[in-house]
Amino acid sequence: MKKVMKIIKPKPDPKQRLRDWQRKLRQECRNIERQIREERTVQKAIKEAAKRNDMVSAKALAKEIVSSRRTVNKLYENKAQMNSISMHLGESIGFAVMSRLARNRMQQPGYNLEGNSFDWDNIKM
Repeated sequence: MKKVMKIIKPKPDPKQRLRDWQRKLRQECRNIERQIREERTVQKAIKEAAKRNDMVSAKALAKEIVSSRRTVNKLYENKAQMNSISMHLGESIGFAVMSRLARNRMQQPGYNLEGNSFDWDNIKM
């Protein structure tokens, strides 16, 4: 049954999974940017309320801005962490691909002896 499922729905290769993960991370970063931009609209609303002499709503909106600034700082931290995760994922997948290529290259019949002598040279140093 497992063989049939692999034929019908094969697992995506690591590069494809990396692209999917990075796409999702970029989407989340854009959502964070949208949330950060909402603060600017609140500032415009405060200015409009002040022009209308509606100090009650202007004060309420000002309190909202103060609390949102703390949230915005946390959002910037989250965005930086997401970018870091994305870069780390790319690096780890790239390293895995390169190590697999090197391992396959060393397993070829002509390279086997050279690979063993290379390992011994590194150990002696």
